[in-house]
Amino acid sequence: MKRKVLVVVLVALFLAGVAMQAFAAGGLKDINRATAEDLVLVKGIGQKRAEAIISFISRRSGIRSMDELAEVKGVGKKVLEELKGHFEVRIKQADQ
Repeated sequence: MKRKVLVVVLVALFLAGVAMQAFAAGGLKDINRATAEDLVLVKGIGQKRAEAIISFISRRSGIRSMDELAEVKGVGKKVLEELKGHFEVRIKQADQ
């Protein structure tokens, strides 16, 4: 009985580790590829603000830092921190 419990616990720990690695590897989306539908899922972002963010990023042909989004009307410290919890900037390599 104790052996079965130990096996179950070890399997659970293994699966939790795999899940954490998968989340760490791909948990945040690239803000430069975000859609308005992606953005409205973030607390504090409605359709108009999402469209303003997309337009801002498009006008700049992408951003290099999440902090640039503070220039978008309606994106203050709280909203920016929420965005950072969901998105990151992925810089394209020259060969991509």
